[in-house]
Amino acid sequence: MKLMRLVCSMSLLLAGLLAILPSDSTFAQDGESIELNSVYPKLEAIAGSDFEFEVEFKYTGPENREFQLKTTKPQGWEVFMTPPYEKEKKLSAINLKPSMGYGDKIRVVAEAPFWPLPEPGAYTITLEVVSGNISDTIQFTAIITAKYRLQAISTTERWNTKAKAGKDNIFSIKIQNLSTAAVDNIKFSPTKPEGWTIEFTPDKIDLLNALDEQLVDVNIKPPADTIAGDYDIRVRTSGTQTSTDEVKIRVTVETSTIWGWVGVAIILVVVAGLIVIFLRFSRR
Repeated sequence: MKLMRLVCSMSLLLAGLLAILPSDSTFAQDGESIELNSVYPKLEAIAGSDFEFEVEFKYTGPENREFQLKTTKPQGWEVFMTPPYEKEKKLSAINLKPSMGYGDKIRVVAEAPFWPLPEPGAYTITLEVVSGNISDTIQFTAIITAKYRLQAISTTERWNTKAKAGKDNIFSIKIQNLSTAAVDNIKFSPTKPEGWTIEFTPDKIDLLNALDEQLVDVNIKPPADTIAGDYDIRVRTSGTQTSTDEVKIRVTVETSTIWGWVGVAIILVVVAGLIVIFLRFSRR
């Protein structure tokens, strides 16, 4: 009798434990997990470059499982996933086998917008993998660095001009900002023959945004007594962040028209004098 009571008590206790403990399938679900890792989660590049982050997936579970890939990106950016060696394929999901060591890998490619160019700084991209109630998230940082380049070009595509001595002579150039960020406090420094006057309009550019350009008039004024001939002047454009290469302008100075007429008058006077002398001597 006591034995039967003991057996019944143990049966009731076992039933209670079974009711409390989860089923085998619950154990399997609780044992599943997904983990994302990246060796290089932060990358630097100039605007216009691609950022490629390699991600490793480590999945633990009883069988293969498909995971959806979701990204969060900065406004205007393009982000997609590809296999490590097949960049032409774009992934929206990945089927993972339980990992026994090294996991599966993909590449997350982030492209910054070409226009408008993003300001230099750090931008965050998030990748989330989801399958049912299993998920994990990883963040990447794309650091955009500025690349600076100024360029001066002639509006006529030629670096030579004609000038009259003692007169204002305008030669126009364009200052182009080919940088990935704005350049400020742009000034002009001429190298010129002694006595020449070189003036710029505007005389400086406070701010020139990336990929913008500004027209600048260069007033070249040789002294009035400048001898006709070819002369060189050089101009360097410098901003806070960068400067242009020095450009050379070949200036051909022409004598004033009035001096041409004076020369003609002198010749006529000389010819007239010779004629008078000839007539006088011929009469004798």
